[in-house]
Amino acid sequence: MATGPAPSPRAGGWGTRLLALLPILLLIGVAAGYVASDSTITDLIGSDPPPADEVEIRRVEFHPGEIRVLVRNPQADDITVAVVTVDDAVVPFTTDGPDTIGRLRSTTIEIPYTWVEDDPYTVGVTSSTGIQTTFAVPAAVATPGLDGGSVGGYALLGFLVGVVPVALGMLWLPALRSAGDQWLALFMAVTAGLLSFLAVDALFEALELQAALPGALGGPGLVLIGVAVSYLGLAWVAQRLSRRGAGGAVGVPLAGVGLATMVAIGIGLHNLGEGLAIGSSFAVGQLALGSFLVMGFMVHNVTEGLGIVAPIADGARVRRSRLAALALVAGAPAILGAWIGGFLVNDVLAVLFFAVAVGAAAQVVVEVLRHLRRRAPGGLGSGWVVGGFLAGVVVMYLTGLLIG
Repeated sequence: MATGPAPSPRAGGWGTRLLALLPILLLIGVAAGYVASDSTITDLIGSDPPPADEVEIRRVEFHPGEIRVLVRNPQADDITVAVVTVDDAVVPFTTDGPDTIGRLRSTTIEIPYTWVEDDPYTVGVTSSTGIQTTFAVPAAVATPGLDGGSVGGYALLGFLVGVVPVALGMLWLPALRSAGDQWLALFMAVTAGLLSFLAVDALFEALELQAALPGALGGPGLVLIGVAVSYLGLAWVAQRLSRRGAGGAVGVPLAGVGLATMVAIGIGLHNLGEGLAIGSSFAVGQLALGSFLVMGFMVHNVTEGLGIVAPIADGARVRRSRLAALALVAGAPAILGAWIGGFLVNDVLAVLFFAVAVGAAAQVVVEVLRHLRRRAPGGLGSGWVVGGFLAGVVVMYLTGLLIG
């Protein structure tokens, strides 16, 4: 008589479970002993030179009769602001907090100063140990305040960069509905290509921004956290949408509106970073750069609308309200990004935003490829799919040249 597999041995009692914690407890004890020894052990080898007692100037703002300088302490020890200069002339100043800045803390230095618009200025901040940090401003421009005009202005910029081009790209839907299966596979592959480009682009942005963070903030760790959280979070969302569209079945690839929604989410998170770049440029007075980014991103993002409507081109008709919602999901985050970049200065958030965009785009690429493997004539290795993927990358590269 056939018998089933032998049951696996059950876990031991509480004594066994507590014994499993022993290596962790011992490791904690060893680490605590090393920390308690202070520099006793490392002094046997040598000693590091003391860190440069200098602050990090994050932003210089120009307001009527006043210059404001946002500084941060990137060092482990406290830093005291002793002297502030404008064009090598010592000037009086006050701070919005204590003159001594704690580790990784920031403060705003307020300088009463009659500045002239469009003139260049060099601001210097000297610590109590005599180390000076300088920041050169090519042309002074009044920093916009938080009022109805600036809020509306940044919102309009984000709308023009995000919602408008995405909506225009979605107008290709009627043409896609009349295309054959091979062409639909090609355009779906284009979607995978453009999302892959966005993922790599966001990754480079995140790595570049994290390199400027103080080492204590663990920049690479922030990137990894952002990528992992967004990828796993969207994987969970994709599974829920897939089960809903397949009547509760598990493991069915996303298709139709569900896949289009995932594409819109991935694109929206990337557009959040684009809005951040635009808002930051206008906030620091780089108006020419900001306007250049607006025009470049508008052209660059038209193809994103194509990527959203490609998954629904061979399915049932979709209501216009649903299409409008998809356009907002993909484009409206640019408005939020412009607000954050224009009114806040937080490099950690910027790193996390771009890292989240990496994970989101990568997860959506996986979903698109799963769909193509099942629906594309010839599978993933067909010329239509390979050519479409490469075409998506090339198109994003060429339109990206308008920004770089």
